[in-house]
Amino acid sequence: MAKTRNLLFEPCISDISYDFLEHSKLYSYQAKEYSERLNAVMSSDYFMRNISHHSIELGFCEEYDLVINTPLPPLAKALNQLNQERSSQRNYDPDNKLSLQDLSQFLYLSYSITQRFDPLLLIPPRRNIPSGGGLYPIDVYVINQLIEELPLGVFLYDLFSSKLKLIHAFKDREELKVALNTTLFAEQKNDIDYSNSSAFMVLGAELERSCFKYLDRGIRWAMIEAGEIVQSMYLASGSLAMRTCAIGGFNDEALAQLISYQNPSQITLLALSLGK
Repeated sequence: MAKTRNLLFEPCISDISYDFLEHSKLYSYQAKEYSERLNAVMSSDYFMRNISHHSIELGFCEEYDLVINTPLPPLAKALNQLNQERSSQRNYDPDNKLSLQDLSQFLYLSYSITQRFDPLLLIPPRRNIPSGGGLYPIDVYVINQLIEELPLGVFLYDLFSSKLKLIHAFKDREELKVALNTTLFAEQKNDIDYSNSSAFMVLGAELERSCFKYLDRGIRWAMIEAGEIVQSMYLASGSLAMRTCAIGGFNDEALAQLISYQNPSQITLLALSLGK
């Protein structure tokens, strides 16, 4: 019983896992080398051809054709259409900014409550994203750049109340520009139209939420969950005629600081640009 009572207060992430998280971070002094490596891969016919045609070599084995030509049910047709629309879009229309309503619909479709807490059955609130143990270690943050109904700033998306909570306000666009360059290397990279992106999503993980139950294995569940949310965001953007692109190259420490993270168990996993 003593061990059970202390579960929420004992260290649950090992030093080895913290070492991995630290070594996988990207800092500003590494950005140039990181970008050069990416460009070397993306500009090579050899690498791209092998990447696009990769497969598991099994040798000889029996094969069976899948039956995929049968008519799909209506919802399956809609999902198939969304899958066709789902893609990374790096350029945004400078004359067509997102509105608060656009952002609201995007967040609701991407990440929302689908079942409220049931005190009789002790069923925790469920969301449209599966989560290991129903612990939901991922939080969604919004950096507003061009949405006129919102101040320039960083917001926490509270899906329980359907509100955006301002946690950091920029005094002017110049301060925002510096923050985007410090965190997302906006001025150092030209692969995404950062200046015309209406907003940026940041997926942050509070690993203790998952690891207090699953120990180090909870880190896997948090990363998988972030991928599920990103896929949901891509499908939501496709359904709303928006454009989005995942951003994997960012300054981990600077971005974590921008969204007010302070503990080693709080890490940033991914960012996305969003526009039209």
